[in-house]
Amino acid sequence: MIEIEIVTTPRLTAFPVFLAFSRGYFEEEDVLVRVRALKSYEAVLAHLREGRAEAGEIPFTAWAHQQLKKTSPNWTFYRGVILSCLVHGFYSASYMEAESIRDSYHSFLPILHPYSLDRFVAEEFFRSENYHRRKPVPYLTTRPTLLAHEFIRAECLGAAASLQEYPFFGEKGYCLTVENEIPPYYLPTNMLVFTGRFASKYPEEANRVSRAIKKAMEDLANHVAYEGDSFVADWVGPCPWKPGELDGFYRRPVPELGKILSGMPSFEDVRFVMEMYGKTFPGLDGGKKILENLAHSVADNPFPKFPSSITQANSKFYNSYYSNGKTKFGNIVKDISPLRSLVSELKELALSLFLGRKEVSLDTQLPRSPYLFIRSTVNAILDYLNQEIRDIEEKNKRLSEDNYLLETRLDISDLKRQTTEERYRYMFEFATDAMIIVNADTRMIVDANRRFREVSGYQTSEIKNIRLARVLPDILEQTELKSPGGKDQNMTFIPEAGLILKDGTKFSVGLSVTGFSAETKRFYQIQVNDNALILESEKIKHEFISNISHELRSPMTNIQGYFDLLFSNEQLPLDKDQKEMTDVIRKNVRRLNFLIDNLLQLEKKDSQTSEEMYEIFDPLTVIEEVLYINSPSASESGLTVTTNLSEGLKLKGVRFEFSQIITNFFVNAIKYTEKGGIDVSLKKISDKKVEVRFTDTGIGIDPKYKELIFERFFRVPDQRNRTVGGTGLGLSISRTLINKMGGEVIVEPNQKGGSIFKVILPLYSE
Repeated sequence: MIEIEIVTTPRLTAFPVFLAFSRGYFEEEDVLVRVRALKSYEAVLAHLREGRAEAGEIPFTAWAHQQLKKTSPNWTFYRGVILSCLVHGFYSASYMEAESIRDSYHSFLPILHPYSLDRFVAEEFFRSENYHRRKPVPYLTTRPTLLAHEFIRAECLGAAASLQEYPFFGEKGYCLTVENEIPPYYLPTNMLVFTGRFASKYPEEANRVSRAIKKAMEDLANHVAYEGDSFVADWVGPCPWKPGELDGFYRRPVPELGKILSGMPSFEDVRFVMEMYGKTFPGLDGGKKILENLAHSVADNPFPKFPSSITQANSKFYNSYYSNGKTKFGNIVKDISPLRSLVSELKELALSLFLGRKEVSLDTQLPRSPYLFIRSTVNAILDYLNQEIRDIEEKNKRLSEDNYLLETRLDISDLKRQTTEERYRYMFEFATDAMIIVNADTRMIVDANRRFREVSGYQTSEIKNIRLARVLPDILEQTELKSPGGKDQNMTFIPEAGLILKDGTKFSVGLSVTGFSAETKRFYQIQVNDNALILESEKIKHEFISNISHELRSPMTNIQGYFDLLFSNEQLPLDKDQKEMTDVIRKNVRRLNFLIDNLLQLEKKDSQTSEEMYEIFDPLTVIEEVLYINSPSASESGLTVTTNLSEGLKLKGVRFEFSQIITNFFVNAIKYTEKGGIDVSLKKISDKKVEVRFTDTGIGIDPKYKELIFERFFRVPDQRNRTVGGTGLGLSISRTLINKMGGEVIVEPNQKGGSIFKVILPLYSE
């Protein structure tokens, strides 16, 4: 038993082959068959020509074209059974009028294959009187998978196809078969063909394959179910159609199915197909006669028997049409010397390709000779190149659509940008603060808002193109208005600068400068703040601090006096623990008094520059005092406190501020450590620096919050912080005091869990 491969398209017309395969009709005929569905007729024809398949489903007119080419027997396709005879028509999209096709308002018509019956039906219509405009209509060769997509495009005037093959046309369009625009014939659509090599070598196997497919067609035409209620329920082949769609097609009345699947078209139907094909074929009378003979052979012998059907017709028409030398067709004498004709046609072919013509090929209607192989090979190459061109054109159309979508999105983006600019312009013009826009390269003022014009006295036409130095002379021409990081987008703050008004008056102002880019240019937005308001705010703040300090000092003095009086009474019995508690109270009272004294001194002198409050002190004693005062809180939480403090080190600064630094870090470690312990160390790390380290085993800090924890009022957003009290000011105040002492603070994760805070300060040396 030999193995035969049949290649088909995924069109509905190939279903009889799939059904015969799934029902085992090929095995019943004692042949082993593989069925494979390819994407297009081009692929089927390529497999047959290259000998990669023994049989295949091709258009009826493609077989007729092969017969006219008169190729060698091994390259000839011999017809088997006709698979379907369908009524063809035009289908326009649902949103189009029928006149759209007749008047050709749009540009192209999707066609499935250059040799398909669809194309010749379309050409016949556009040559008829029913087509109003009578102008050439471009055709688009479309793969079945793309047909639905092309059909709904706005520039598509319609599709030439069969409603039986593509049921979706019944939902999205309507057929133009009124009057006699398209004859209501059941035209042979496609057929099974065998390659010349296979049919010549295995004629009996070819007959068996035809019989198996014929049996499947009879089952379909007579509604014979093989398994279950549906005659397609047993199907397991490569057909892409769903069983419901197949049932919808094959459940039609038996007489109609008999015409579609009989495989025996009438002579009138076949001749109509051959006449349409002959009008587009460049042959002469002899070729038309050959087509008529082919029509008779199909109508008289619908199921050819091998090997008798392999013999080619041997009539005077064939002999004259394919003869050598000079041949007379009517009154025309044609010299078809093989080599001379080949060279001449190659020149014409090259010229046609140079002029951009498509679908050109060499004439293969010549006697069998070595030159015929060359012509067939060139035509095969041209077919391949034309298919590649069509694919590229299809890709170009897709790219054009994508380009259109991108242009639309660009227009939308441009509209959004304009809306954003208008919104920014409104916010800039009516902002409560005075603002100006400056060109970063030329230092010219390009715009100013309403508030700045009111303050400076300039009009809109006057302020533009004024040099920045004329209004803000303290900003030198060479000054780069950038942040220390060097990024234009960051903000730079200039606390004090002079603003010269139009009348020459000079005001003290503060400037907030932000850099940005627009249309490849750099600009600065400068916000002008009145320093008088800032000074007034500072005055109010200092008055508040002074008042609250005086208000706190009186009660604290009374508390300390009565506490000292009570504690000096020798008759008051106190045990050891009570004495320790009273000692803690005394130290905290003194600490509060010291804090109040510092606040009062800060009101008198600038703490940033004053040297009178600085002192030389031993950090060891300050750290021990802070740990002693706050250790009870650690003990209540079950935490162990370990220390490793070096002696003999000296620091210069405000002792109370250093005490506040140590207190904040130690208290934080207690608050955020549930179990384990806290280690505090003091050591010299270089000749000029000393390090105070706080190591805890607490909840730790997410790396993304390492810098944010030093911002004012910031607290890590987690459940732990919601239960632990605090204002978010401790670490911010501590870093400010550390910077004041010329030091820095570093945060690191503890490998055992928790955090490590390193306070590095300059070591005092005489």
